Amino acid sequence: MKTEDIINRTVIANRLDSITQEMGISLEHSAHSPIFAEACDFACCICDYKGDLVSQLSGIPILATAGSFSVKKVIEKYGDDIHNGDAFIINDPYDGGNHLPDIGIITPVFDDDELLFFCVSRAHHGDIGGSTAGSYNPKATEIFQEGIRIHPTRVVKDNEIINDILDLIILNTRNPPMLKSDLLAQMGSNNVARNRIEKMVEEYGSTIIKKVVEENLKQAETLTRKRISEVPDGEYSAYTYIDDDGFQEEPIKINVTVKINGDKLTVDFTGTDKQVKGFVNTSVVTATAASGIASLWFLGADIPRNGGAFNAIDVVLPKGSLVNPYEPAPMTLSTLTPGSEIIGTIFKALNKAIPDRLPAGYGNYIGPSYYGIDPRNGRFYVGFSFCSLGSGGAMNGIDGKPYMSPMSNYGGVKAPNIESNEVQYPHITLKHEMETDTAGAGEYRGGAGIQYAFQIYDDTSEIVMFGDGIKNPPYGLNGGNDGSFNKPLFNHEGKWIQTESKEHPRKVSKGDIVSIHSAGGGGYGNPKKRDPQLVLNDYLDDIISKDAALNIYAVKINDDNTIDEFETMKLRG
Repeated sequence: MKTEDIINRTVIANRLDSITQEMGISLEHSAHSPIFAEACDFACCICDYKGDLVSQLSGIPILATAGSFSVKKVIEKYGDDIHNGDAFIINDPYDGGNHLPDIGIITPVFDDDELLFFCVSRAHHGDIGGSTAGSYNPKATEIFQEGIRIHPTRVVKDNEIINDILDLIILNTRNPPMLKSDLLAQMGSNNVARNRIEKMVEEYGSTIIKKVVEENLKQAETLTRKRISEVPDGEYSAYTYIDDDGFQEEPIKINVTVKINGDKLTVDFTGTDKQVKGFVNTSVVTATAASGIASLWFLGADIPRNGGAFNAIDVVLPKGSLVNPYEPAPMTLSTLTPGSEIIGTIFKALNKAIPDRLPAGYGNYIGPSYYGIDPRNGRFYVGFSFCSLGSGGAMNGIDGKPYMSPMSNYGGVKAPNIESNEVQYPHITLKHEMETDTAGAGEYRGGAGIQYAFQIYDDTSEIVMFGDGIKNPPYGLNGGNDGSFNKPLFNHEGKWIQTESKEHPRKVSKGDIVSIHSAGGGGYGNPKKRDPQLVLNDYLDDIISKDAALNIYAVKINDDNTIDEFETMKLRG
């Protein structure tokens, strides 16, 4: 390559990345919903004219990676009937979406009459209809009970919103002004990207830009296949259990076999349980995206997360199974559970191929949505427990990080500011702290679990508990201990109860308390090999107790908070 070509390739690739980051900033600062503005539960990406992923914001991986599927469904439906000034909307998990609350806005970018790119913003909305406010319905038995389904649909033409379409969508939800405002924020974010890309086309020309994109996709696929070829050939299997689906008490099995043959990698879900009655089924989009995320995590952080890399990974999803159900199976929880369990199961399988590359298990999400009429202003509200995030698993050389969110989000969701939460919702935060002896022990320990408690002063409210991980904790790896269990508690009129992980709405009385004990991450390696000074530090930080230091880590701590080195040597043999 000529020097000029190398420079153009580098500059254009980085410029596309910066555009997706600007999309995210625009979305965060223009949206009204706390889900966008506080938790940043969204992702932005750019796809080429064929729908292949070119660049993505480091937001919510399970959303950004799914953007390509939505674009390809728009292309499949509209073909040549895609024009400058259009925008499309989509959320149906049976037609290019991942689950109903995540609505995608897709805006094409042209150079004169030549289609070059699609700008995509995907974001989680507070309510998209269905039989339960907040649209997480643990007792849904079909997708129609979960919210409005939006197939790929033109919502903007000639840069003008088609109000008939937009009104039809928002009037099927419980908070139309909020949804409309946030959809407009997504459209605005896409328009920012479109303007930036058009400016870049003026500078470089469409021919050079298309060539750069094509070369970058090819390079990513070549690099991915090279990394695959460095993994020993073989079949590596693992399985994980989901607690339940909210109806059956039996655990639900996810079975994965990762097959390596030369430069080919296949993730095969044969042996996974059949689809279930409850809302833990997952769409093809979510299962495929999760498989790509896990595989590339293993293969290397330096591989660009674009369509070229994902093209090197094949996924087998048996029809009628949990990961590829027949319509109209419900699936709203899928981006959390089983999306996270899919990633974790693939990690466990690939750890058998090359140990020491991957982390132990992360805490699954559990927490309530809550909704009612705010007594301060008489307005309807829907809130989510983004502060009840679990913690990350350890890996070789690194302790797990607290407060990481599930594997499918990988730290992309942010914990909202406590004071902002109390302004937006009628509750008071009582506790928000790490808990002692919840981190999975190991030579490198998991992140400590979190207790989050709040008291509600709205007596019209209801809560819906949803999540997983109260029966199956985050797994330890290579001799490390499992993390702690999720434990959701509810104090109703002075009486504490432990709730299930998937429940019908509960009526709330003024003064009731929700207390979520979120899981600590799994540990890595033998706990008795952990540096005694690190054990002492953890004790001083209240991450572990003195009993745990002695009985799990085999470190004797004296009353003056020093290490009894002689006794510790005896305990460790």
